[in-house]
Amino acid sequence: MDLQIRPAGPGDAEIVALLARITFGETFGHLFGNHANDLAAYLDHTFAVAKIRNSLGEPDNRYWLAHRDGLPIGYAKLKHPSPTPLLPNQDPAQLQKIYVLREFLSLGIGNKLLAAGLDEAARRGLNIIWLDVLKQNTRAIRFYERKGFVPLGDDTYAIGSQTFEFHLMALRK
Repeated sequence: MDLQIRPAGPGDAEIVALLARITFGETFGHLFGNHANDLAAYLDHTFAVAKIRNSLGEPDNRYWLAHRDGLPIGYAKLKHPSPTPLLPNQDPAQLQKIYVLREFLSLGIGNKLLAAGLDEAARRGLNIIWLDVLKQNTRAIRFYERKGFVPLGDDTYAIGSQTFEFHLMALRK
């Protein structure tokens, strides 16, 4: 197995957008059983190729793509600065995304994508990284706890007519 993690740029917008749509659907699609239109509208808006291309070109954002045997199978995004009221007077980065196609979850790719984000934060001299994770996503919560992330608090986020609860977590280096 040939696994590679590489930085992504605006030329990768179509790949990131497609991975984002698929992995979001795989991870959260079951929560939209009676609200399929809400999910479709969210995917169309949030992961539109033009929007992703713009995000990939923003100097505050860093993206990485994971490839296995040449095929894109996951991605990650780090944003800095990304303040949160739960970390007042700090200069945190936010790990906004780590998603891996379901078929490849057991290969440790999330570890490698997280390492890329943490390496970038260290390179920039950043010592606080925060993230939010759906309260029901116990697999992800356990993953981040094993990596040293601790709870900060809770928040909610609306997608269409549904509201979801999130844990906010932080890692201090």
